[in-house]
Amino acid sequence: MAIYYAISDIHGYLDEFLTAFEKVDLTNSENRLFLLGDYVDNGNYSYQVLETIRELESKYPNQVKTLLGNHDEWFYHWLITEDISPECSPETIKSFFSLDELTLLLQRNPNQFEKTIRDEIKSNPKFTPLIDWFKCKFQDQRYIETDWQIFVHAGVDEEAGIFWKEGTDPKMFTNKFPVTTGKFFKDIISGHVGSSQIAHNEEYLGKIFFDKYNHYFIDGTVDRSKVIPVLEFDTTTQTYNY
Repeated sequence: MAIYYAISDIHGYLDEFLTAFEKVDLTNSENRLFLLGDYVDNGNYSYQVLETIRELESKYPNQVKTLLGNHDEWFYHWLITEDISPECSPETIKSFFSLDELTLLLQRNPNQFEKTIRDEIKSNPKFTPLIDWFKCKFQDQRYIETDWQIFVHAGVDEEAGIFWKEGTDPKMFTNKFPVTTGKFFKDIISGHVGSSQIAHNEEYLGKIFFDKYNHYFIDGTVDRSKVIPVLEFDTTTQTYNY
């Protein structure tokens, strides 16, 4: 028997992530944890969240599977390709440094503070393992398929049916909006949006919404709820718990 766990939209909320992880049991080597993206922005501990994920992957190399979300892609482009057009939240940037370190960086070059911070992250050996990890993750596919599900940050092109892999625009995996509900030939497990928004019911804030067909939406608004929900799937009984 194996249990599949899914967590999404951590958004720099380290304590809430650690609380959610307490519900995950990886002592059984068959169990899996699928992380569905958006680890950065909004909260104050994006760097610490990324480091925690790297540590989990190292400790459970065959059990923890990590996807990137749109916020992670934006941060990647800001940091690696130096494309300043995508949004990158100040909270994410500040999470890499102490207040004293930020003050020194500001004093070094006050007219190009953002560039100075980016250059420091890219040149500081402390951050090299994370950057190498990030580059590898950026090349990975943006979905995980099992016998029963498609795990993805935002969604797939369901009009393509069984050809969803070929028919989905790569940007849709991490940026799909609006969402799709209703019947599909596999369950789609995603985050990206607020469950209460999809359910049109504030009672789903910080929870998981099931559309009664094939879609499970893991709430993506930890900044409002201060809760990161965990979806469980029992591969033996083929039932969900959340």
